[in-house]
Amino acid sequence: MSQGNPDVTIVVPFRDVQKFFSEFLDSVVAQTAFSRARVILVDNGSVDHSVSIAHDFASRHPNVELVSQPHGRAGDARNMGMDMATTPYIVFWDADDVVPERSLEVLRNTIVKTRATVVVGRDKRVPKPVKSPWHKYFGKTVKTVGSIVDIPDLIHSASCWNKIFDLDLLRSRGIRFGTATAFEDAYVSLPALLASDRISLVDAPVYEYRSRGDGTSVMDTIWSLPQNYVDHLVMLEYLAGMRPGLSPYQQETLERFLIRSMQGFLLRAPLVFNDSDCRQLFERCRVLFWGITSEQFARSTNDTRHRLPYLALHFGDFDLFQRPASVLGPLFGREGDLYIDYPGTSWALPLTKVTSVSSRIEEVSDGEGGSAVIQGRFSVNGLPDELLEKLELKVWFERSGKTFPALNHGQVRNSAGQSGATFSVALDLREFPAGSFPIRLVLCTEGRDVSRPCAVSPGLTQRSRFGGFHGLASVTAEGGNAQLVIESNQT
Repeated sequence: MSQGNPDVTIVVPFRDVQKFFSEFLDSVVAQTAFSRARVILVDNGSVDHSVSIAHDFASRHPNVELVSQPHGRAGDARNMGMDMATTPYIVFWDADDVVPERSLEVLRNTIVKTRATVVVGRDKRVPKPVKSPWHKYFGKTVKTVGSIVDIPDLIHSASCWNKIFDLDLLRSRGIRFGTATAFEDAYVSLPALLASDRISLVDAPVYEYRSRGDGTSVMDTIWSLPQNYVDHLVMLEYLAGMRPGLSPYQQETLERFLIRSMQGFLLRAPLVFNDSDCRQLFERCRVLFWGITSEQFARSTNDTRHRLPYLALHFGDFDLFQRPASVLGPLFGREGDLYIDYPGTSWALPLTKVTSVSSRIEEVSDGEGGSAVIQGRFSVNGLPDELLEKLELKVWFERSGKTFPALNHGQVRNSAGQSGATFSVALDLREFPAGSFPIRLVLCTEGRDVSRPCAVSPGLTQRSRFGGFHGLASVTAEGGNAQLVIESNQT
């Protein structure tokens, strides 16, 4: 197809990206389907040399246009480019990233061949790779489905740069980018995925997203700026407004995104906002998440630590949200599982179930008369460190029949910034036969005692064995778990 008759529009907003712009534009012109494209570069108010770079690029390529949208943010610029588009298909790329040379060809050919309205390709994060939950759906061949409910974790692919869209879908549904706000991609990607009756996934690298790491992008400061919290909440409220028009299965899929994408913000909000602003955010989130089941919250979050804010929202417990240590009890054991004690109802159980206990042996020293002292560190996911010191502990040496009370030394933070609490246990090695005994930390609760295996600090396994009345002993790691090894008496 000639340059005079393109079928794909590439919209590129840019603002003060002179450091990266030339490399990005080189990757655009290197596209194997470049001649099929109309490229619209939208200046979003640059004050560096970005406009000059863009002007030079446009002057050398007749299918490239340079326009200006100095007000607003990237979403406003993308909307301007989308309004100018006259092709059947459209992609949205960022000016500080890199696009593999076959990206446009792969995306364009896939959407034409499959007759999809949205095609999603594999993206790569640089310099640090990130594996997203929807990557598991990729296969060796193109996968096409009739609804996002068939690939529900794809709802977490909120970015627009790894996709090609049918422009008629966007315009017929009134789908536009968020304006004067961050997270503007989600205003387009997620409504398009929910509205599409034909989605294709192609397992080809179509985009390299660059994490600048210099504090100049939203993702560099995502947790530290209060405005990001506000912008993200506004975006979720907008998406939640779609729920009445969705099927129950689509609603459930959208709820996955609403919960998962907010969990990090909710966890950190008490550290970022003052009491008044934090309470306003809390009340708005109560409305946003009202009516969602505890099972859905549990499925859509990473662990207990991220689930407790949703527990607070459900019960309207602002103290739990802002100061969890002032509300929570220690632990309750039931059928081998641990639960954080909260005076709620059975509704809360899926959110208070402890997902992990981290326990590690860090030091072993000789005691007197054949005894030894084992020291370790532990933490309970979701339980504030201030409450760890309230736990009664024991250490169980499997296969030996021996369990010893442990001293809980309480909360501590080491030089590497690792938190948790420390414990120690004294044992008489003369009570052990020769053999290998897995070491387990026992947490004593008002319900049943529950044990978890201990790991071993990497440096500990490299140290010399320690002596004792019963010969030589050591702590080793077998299958990642700690073992107390007692050798035959060598005296």
